[in-house]
Amino acid sequence: MNYALETGLRGLRRHPRTMVLSILTLALGLASVMTMLSLLAMLAADPLPGLSQQLYLGWVDSREAAKGTADPSAGDPEYLWKTRDVEALIAARPQIRQTAVVTSFFSLAGADGRKSVDSVNGIAAIGPFGAMFGAPLLHGRFWTPQEERSRARVIVLGRKTSLRLFDTEDAVGRQVRLGQDLFHVIGVLAPWQPRPRFYFMQPGNPGWSAVGEEVLVPAQAVLEAKTPLISERSCDQGATDGYQFNSVDQNACRWLALWAELQTPHQVQDYRTALLHYAQDRHAAGAFPRPAHTDLYSVQDWLEANRVVPPDVRLNLWLALGLLALCLVNVAGLLAARFLGRSTELGVRRVLGAPRRAIFIACLVESSAAGLLGGVLALPLTLGGLWLVRQQAQQYASMAQFKPGLFAVLVLLALCTGIVVGLVPAWRATRMQPALQVKTL
Repeated sequence: MNYALETGLRGLRRHPRTMVLSILTLALGLASVMTMLSLLAMLAADPLPGLSQQLYLGWVDSREAAKGTADPSAGDPEYLWKTRDVEALIAARPQIRQTAVVTSFFSLAGADGRKSVDSVNGIAAIGPFGAMFGAPLLHGRFWTPQEERSRARVIVLGRKTSLRLFDTEDAVGRQVRLGQDLFHVIGVLAPWQPRPRFYFMQPGNPGWSAVGEEVLVPAQAVLEAKTPLISERSCDQGATDGYQFNSVDQNACRWLALWAELQTPHQVQDYRTALLHYAQDRHAAGAFPRPAHTDLYSVQDWLEANRVVPPDVRLNLWLALGLLALCLVNVAGLLAARFLGRSTELGVRRVLGAPRRAIFIACLVESSAAGLLGGVLALPLTLGGLWLVRQQAQQYASMAQFKPGLFAVLVLLALCTGIVVGLVPAWRATRMQPALQVKTL
């Protein structure tokens, strides 16, 4: 075995041009695949590690009766609620933490009006959103249930907004103007930007932006302050639905996403049943025109339903795999020519007593070493490919990063590639008749 290993490693130095060409070809194929795998791994990663497994998005169908022959299941999945339905379900299951969410852009100003910020990302919520989603606090606290019930004008700011308005990251105790009212700052968020922004999917925008949340405020207080909400809505006949830039018609429009914290399979099933019973009761009462229909999504199910991983990324991965396959075919041909060019040497070894197994192992060692060297060279090529991806004008482009854990994948892929690509050439090398090769000496 040691002899076969030494022979294979020494073989790397013979015919250096074909070996260099083989290594470069493998490196190109490996780099293309690793670039796309790295991007796909980042896009498909858990957006909220440690918490997402217990978060579920619920929905009941409160829409008006369908008109025409359009397929009601076509397009993006429905998920929006009216305020009264959210409040009724939260009240019916007080033992389960629930929060209703809408994202929007907010414009704020200091109490004296001298400084202001426009169009910052923010969240208006009913219930304990911050605690359920693990939003990190630098200073202060989130609002209490009592403050929410009394419509207290309280707000949590992001660190950057706090610095821009007050020149300090600790703005607790200050006041900001939001809409027509002054809001009391009770907390300051650390930088926080789950990607994608899965808790409220705006149409056509899965939320890959690297801009974090800068406002967290009780939804009912925002509405009473007549703050315009910029968000997606689904409204009954007579009200305008779609993407809106004004105050919410709570009686006619569905505008909230309802999340529940469910920690056991029993809780998941119980909540699913509660959704169905609520929809059946409302349909029987005539409030829901359509037959009872509900959905309950885990975070992963919700991401898949919204196709948050862009299809062009998956397509590019398949193209990269095709390029790698083409590279493997070319390298297999180069190695076959390389081994056949040394047929006389291999024949002499066979005559001197080397078994076919030793010849096979030596050839595989040579091809495996070529694969590993191709993997080493593929690393800088992969980093360069990811840099090119980051230059694209896509929200997700900044997520094209190479994680250290992927290096092990690269090494394993390079080694397996070297072995696979060398199998046929090595087998052919062992099938050569030594007597015929020795005659040519």
